[in-house]
Amino acid sequence: MGLIDLSSPAAKVHSSLENLQEAWMASQEKWSDENARKFEDEYLVPLALTVKLSLDAVNRMDETLHEAERDCT
Repeated sequence: MGLIDLSSPAAKVHSSLENLQEAWMASQEKWSDENARKFEDEYLVPLALTVKLSLDAVNRMDETLHEAERDCT
């Protein structure tokens, strides 16, 4: 590991998203009405997309920073 590590925090965010999705699936056993579908559509789906796009950006930034670190040593 170099001076800059974005992969560990990104992995924590990814794990948290997975935990949220698992908890949501479990909650659907008891809550599966129109309000649940609305909540999923308005909050969870956009959140998952935003997190995935953000993680892609963080991974690209991590690669760029590691490349710059290699170039400077």
